[in-house]
Amino acid sequence: MLPEAEEIKAQLLAAKAQLALGQAYERAAAHGDFALAPGRILRSLLAKRCGLVQRHASAGVCRELLFSHLKERLGLPEDTSQARFWEMLEQVDAAYERLVVADPAAARDEAFRAAYGRFREARRAIVGPELDRHLFGLADEVLLLPFEVDDLLRDARASAEQKLAAYESTLQRIEREHGVRLASVVEPVELAKHALRIQETAGPLGPEQQRAVLERYAGTEVAQRYLEHQREQQDRSERLRAFNQERDQLLEQLSREGLTPEQRRQRMAELDPPLFEKYRLR
Repeated sequence: MLPEAEEIKAQLLAAKAQLALGQAYERAAAHGDFALAPGRILRSLLAKRCGLVQRHASAGVCRELLFSHLKERLGLPEDTSQARFWEMLEQVDAAYERLVVADPAAARDEAFRAAYGRFREARRAIVGPELDRHLFGLADEVLLLPFEVDDLLRDARASAEQKLAAYESTLQRIEREHGVRLASVVEPVELAKHALRIQETAGPLGPEQQRAVLERYAGTEVAQRYLEHQREQQDRSERLRAFNQERDQLLEQLSREGLTPEQRRQRMAELDPPLFEKYRLR
C-alpha cells in the first residue's frame, strides 16, 4: 500500500496524464491518417506521452487512462472491454494494409478513392456504424476534402463563384456536424490554397486577389509569410533556369571547340563555381 502522500501524488499524476492524453487524442483524431490506421497512431501517441506515468505506475496504466477517456468521449457501451476495443483498432489497421497499402493502383488518386471506399466498408463492419461515425467521422472529412475540391475543379457546368460557394458550404457543414473550427485541425493555409485553386478556374489571380483570399482563410501574418515564401521560390526557380541555360550554352560551346566528354567535365568543374555564385545558388 502506498503512503497517503504518494497515493495522492499518483492520483494527480494519473489525472494530469489523462487530460494530456485526451487532448493528444483530439488532435490525432482530427487528422486524415487517423481514419486509416488508428491503432498505429494511438500506439505512437501512448509511446510519446506515457513515459512519466509508466515510471510511477504499473505497465499499461496509460493505455487504461486513454481507454477510459475514449469510453466516455465516444459513448461506448458499458460492456465494451478495453481488450476488445484495441483488438478492433488492430483489425482496422490490418484492413487498411490489405485493402489500400497492398493495392499498387491505390497510389493514383482515383484508385485510392475506390480502395478507400472498400476499406471504409470493412472498417464499418469491424467497429459498427455508430462507433465508426463517432471515431472516424472528422478524420474522414479531412482526408476527403482535397478530393472534393478536385471534383469541384472538374465540374465544367459550375462557375468559379458557384464552386467557391459549394466549397464554403462543405467547410461550414463539417464544422457544424463535428463541432470544430476547421482551421484548428487543418492548416489554414491549406484551406486558403484550395480556395485559390477554385477561384483560379475563372482565370489567373493578381497579387492583391491572392493576398485577399489567403488573409481570409489564414490571417494576415500567415498570408504574408506564405506570399514571401512563394516569391522566394519563384525567384530561385528563375535563377536556376538562367543558370541551366547559361551552363548548357557553355557546354555547347565546349563541344564546338572539339573537347572530349572528359575534357568538358574538367572544364565545367572550373566553370560551375562562378556560375553558382553568379546566380546565388549556393
